[in-house]
Amino acid sequence: MTSVSTSATHDDNAFRRPLAGVKVVEACSYISGPFCAQMLSDLGAEVIKVEPPTGDPYRNFGHGWEGVGTVWTNSNRGKRSVTLDLKSPDDLAKFKTLLRDADLYIENWRPHVSASLGLSFETVSELNPRIVQLSITGYGPDGVLATEPAFDALIQGRTGLLSYEAAGGTPRATNTFLADKVAAIFAAQMAMSGLIARDREQKAIHLETSMLDMLSYYNFPDMFHNRTFVDDESSVTLAPQPVLATSDGYLVVSPVSGKQLSRTLDAVGHPEWKDELKQIADRREMTHAFFERIAGPLKQKTTAQWLERFRELDVPAGPVNAPSAHLDDPQVLHNQLFSTLDTPTGKVRAIRYPARFNGHLLKPRGAAPGLGEGNAELFDA
Repeated sequence: MTSVSTSATHDDNAFRRPLAGVKVVEACSYISGPFCAQMLSDLGAEVIKVEPPTGDPYRNFGHGWEGVGTVWTNSNRGKRSVTLDLKSPDDLAKFKTLLRDADLYIENWRPHVSASLGLSFETVSELNPRIVQLSITGYGPDGVLATEPAFDALIQGRTGLLSYEAAGGTPRATNTFLADKVAAIFAAQMAMSGLIARDREQKAIHLETSMLDMLSYYNFPDMFHNRTFVDDESSVTLAPQPVLATSDGYLVVSPVSGKQLSRTLDAVGHPEWKDELKQIADRREMTHAFFERIAGPLKQKTTAQWLERFRELDVPAGPVNAPSAHLDDPQVLHNQLFSTLDTPTGKVRAIRYPARFNGHLLKPRGAAPGLGEGNAELFDA
């Protein structure tokens, strides 16, 4: 194990996290809403997760360990779980008691569900005139797709991302729940903005957003470079970032200036290519030619040898780590990104919130909750 040093302090629970005292009620499944609420918990909020009596169906989604789904585990840390059947009048009344003193209420049902349960914003804001309600949908509260099911790959496809990432002309989805996680990040930002607006305006706030809107916003700065100006109908001009093979693996090289391109060619031992590449006027074509030329020499040495050489010449380059290698990356260890937590099914690895507050690291506060473990404390006391 690589030894590390740090200028940051460990979170000893004496540090008051920025959202301490904020109460969040989360009635969400999948990733967007739960991951958003987990971020708020990491920042200090008290999060009460409301699940149906059979549990959030995502608890058992995908890869699991001892019957516990890992994607669910990684999106629900630091919360308390209560189980309620919101179609039951008694349980619905209990749910409303949670809302009466909540600061934030997050739900990601389809648009018609809240109203059908008697939980429209009008009703919720009458219960609690200071609440912020965050409603996350797939496509928006109304419109032709409002009631359609929305899943990550569907949103990637509709926003143009699958086409933009086409490999060899064939559209492809990323092997990660990109749309859900991007939505969670935006939703957490909106939630905190809503709390500020509530305090300023002294009234309940209803925030409505959709995965379609959030991923479109995320995609726009670079993906729509050739559609930014209305009359621009150019084909894609940004060159793709290739992954390059070495003798024992892969790396990425990302020179963005003329000097960095020049130093890269010096590093691979072919400075004579500089004049040849200068003759190519089209930037995208020149970039393709550059990477085609350096691909051959890179196969002659190991990744470690090339990274050392590139570092000497200040060329931006990095390894292509497998997830397991990322865990042992020296900078990751130095930054103390990961901790371990004890759970009934064994130790779990958990990642801290990615910010330091006056040198304090916001280490994970607790593992994902057992189903309904908060019922007795919150309802039976």
